[in-house]
Amino acid sequence: MYPWRRIVVPTDFSTAAEWSFDSAVRLAGSTAAELVILHVRATRASNPEELRFPADDSLYEYAEQHELEKLRDHARRANATVRTRLVIQRAPDPGAAICRSAGEEGADLIVISTHARHHVAHLIIGSTTLNVLSGAPVPVLAIRYGIRARLGLQRILVPVHLQQGSTSAAALAASIARREKSEVQLIIVCEDAEQAAAEALVSQMTDELFAGIETLPIVLKGKNIDAELVRYVRGADADALFLNAAAHEISTLKQEIIRQVETPVMLVPASQPPRP
Repeated sequence: MYPWRRIVVPTDFSTAAEWSFDSAVRLAGSTAAELVILHVRATRASNPEELRFPADDSLYEYAEQHELEKLRDHARRANATVRTRLVIQRAPDPGAAICRSAGEEGADLIVISTHARHHVAHLIIGSTTLNVLSGAPVPVLAIRYGIRARLGLQRILVPVHLQQGSTSAAALAASIARREKSEVQLIIVCEDAEQAAAEALVSQMTDELFAGIETLPIVLKGKNIDAELVRYVRGADADALFLNAAAHEISTLKQEIIRQVETPVMLVPASQPPRP
């Protein structure tokens, strides 16, 4: 999983897709990873071999190579050492194709924009992006179109809760923080009666996962986890919010967080051992 060795960045060559490209380049450069630029040619569900917008393959190849060279030139100006490669897929479901390609390519991370072709794009998670967030076999960094660019992962937020069944997000955050000398804030939302248990859980996780890392415990009082977490994230000026991802679904709570915060969100599936 980490350090990254191969990062997939899906693109439809739109302005919104390019928004996440800079972050993908920075992350690839931080661990000398290869950047796989993935473009899916959409086909019809009724006939997966038929393109939704029929044209000769040579026209698609010309357009894709033209756009690829623009992205490669952009990557070279940002970090000349980052290796790039274009992968083309044909599929009726781009989200499923992105998830499948990440597995086939042996990727460690997907970086994707959360946007829709709509004038209220920040309120909508596009269907392709939602499918990737729900079904990716590797961590997904979701970056909302239009938010301020981050230069690294120096301040990481990790929410925890008393009925937590997975620590995959915390484990990945710890691996990155240890390498990058990042600050990690462990956040828990609880009511007054749960405060002692909440503080004990945060202390336990600090000792078990974040030894030697600058870690701040943040205990927020409240019943509405969504509202309290969003309020805190908005004022924290963090570089990323790390969340556990359940298999084959993304909860309404997580969707609301992704829609509302102006912080990149890292969704992390069940734990995989970090690389040495």
